Amino acid sequence: MYNEVNFPVDSSKATEAYARLLEREGGRADHLRLAKLIYLADRKSLVSRGLPIVGGTYFSLRKGPMISEMTNFANCLNAPRWKECISPRFGNEIKLLKKVDYVELSQAELEILDATVDEHKNETTEELTQWCHENCREYENVFWTRRPITVEKLLKAERKSPKKIAEIIQRAESDLELDALISGL
Repeated sequence: MYNEVNFPVDSSKATEAYARLLEREGGRADHLRLAKLIYLADRKSLVSRGLPIVGGTYFSLRKGPMISEMTNFANCLNAPRWKECISPRFGNEIKLLKKVDYVELSQAELEILDATVDEHKNETTEELTQWCHENCREYENVFWTRRPITVEKLLKAERKSPKKIAEIIQRAESDLELDALISGL
């Protein structure tokens, strides 16, 4: 039905969300840990509010579910304000370079990010990865490849009603159309 629909990534929110996770993690964290936390926060927001925090393309990978664009931002430092706020990866570690003014994220989004860190603060990165494998029902075990996780698949896994899924998919489609119009200007 809606097989390929996801919300467009919001790169400005992505920088702030990643910085908030880093801040809550004490200013530095493992890249894989941050990738899991940002996915879980986006997932929680999508399920509870019908909107993601950062959006983007979700995938099942060997190490669990991830947001493709967030990995790209962390590797290429190409989201707005990323270079001034967040360090390049040094090995697997990423550091917060300076405190961020949260102007793009709503209070509800900040609370979801904070709650996600708090929920998983006592888990190692490996334990968090295993938690995602066991608790994200939309995740598929893969080894050498990746499989897309659509908004519809995620919402079905969380047992949202067909009506609610249709409403959220319509919003995603509208956001994608608007994003295409804006990028074409």
